[in-house]
Amino acid sequence: MPQKLFTPVNLGRLVLKNRFVRSATWDGKGETDGSFSRAQVELYKNLSAGGAGLLTSGYIAVDPAGRRNPEQNLLCRPHHQQSLKKVVQAGRAHDTAFMAQLVHCGGLARSSVSGLKRVAPSALKHPLFKEMPQEIEIKEIKQLATNFGEAAGRAREAGCDGVQIHAAHGYLISQFLSPFSNQRRDDYGGDLENRGRFLEECYLKIREYVGSDFAVTMKINGSDYLENGLELKESLKLTQHLAQIGLDAVEVSGGTQVSSPWTPVPCGIKAGENEAPFLTECRAFAENLSLPVIAVGGIRSLEGAARVRDQGATLISLCRPLIREPDLIRQWQAGRDTAAACCSCNRCFIPAYKGRGISCLQLE
Repeated sequence: MPQKLFTPVNLGRLVLKNRFVRSATWDGKGETDGSFSRAQVELYKNLSAGGAGLLTSGYIAVDPAGRRNPEQNLLCRPHHQQSLKKVVQAGRAHDTAFMAQLVHCGGLARSSVSGLKRVAPSALKHPLFKEMPQEIEIKEIKQLATNFGEAAGRAREAGCDGVQIHAAHGYLISQFLSPFSNQRRDDYGGDLENRGRFLEECYLKIREYVGSDFAVTMKINGSDYLENGLELKESLKLTQHLAQIGLDAVEVSGGTQVSSPWTPVPCGIKAGENEAPFLTECRAFAENLSLPVIAVGGIRSLEGAARVRDQGATLISLCRPLIREPDLIRQWQAGRDTAAACCSCNRCFIPAYKGRGISCLQLE
């Protein structure tokens, strides 16, 4: 029954008012110094009023060299923390929880944005870049794990209810996990235990800075959908290990920027037809884990969300539908029986890449 989606649920010690999550969405509205802007305060104010139980920020870089876009937020200086605090206050205004998603973009970062070198697990040419990344050194790996911990500590001090580790979509942690992008021959490459070492170190550093009573979740690919990429069996095993040491929830996504058509934001999703393209992986996680599993990707109707929940998902995460209709969840709870107006064209990101922030072009 769809109404079950509007019942409370726990993520560790954090209690959410319902089962809907606003998935992490880069909004292109940040300041070029990494601070959060007034436009972002307004964005999260509207999203909080829209009815979701949990809002997740767009991906926040834990280090300046890890930024991909000039408007991408940072969380490594006091002024970043102070600006985040204003966003959190707006986002939590309607009994809504707020999480900061933490990332380093690794080989997908842009040195033209940061002025710093691009690093990756291995010095491999990426199809999207002419510039070859440098293989990250072990001392740099250790420092970045500390950076994740420090950023999580700043998020807690800013009033966040939790943090999400971005280990999906071909960014740095995802690059370490995948044999496609990790060809190292040291303790951070080779077998699954080694490829997962950086992820575990980031998680443990985060716990060191925030303690055990603060929600820590993870976004991970159920599959990279790449030859020699991370596959479901390995992804599940990694998550099972983190669950044993205290992870509070996992959001199951899929794909990378080079695994088309199975990208993290697939086009052409329609309600009732091809909703929830990552459902197979999500179901496998739900069947083999005792922690909450968050389904994300291409969910466009209340009925579709209910079907996904019935197949094991604890929570339902939405991204693009809330760009067009930030109050969609509130409308569903009030009795609206129609699907999201989002047509999954992905044109909402065009204004963001032009420095104007995300917006639905269908409304213009």
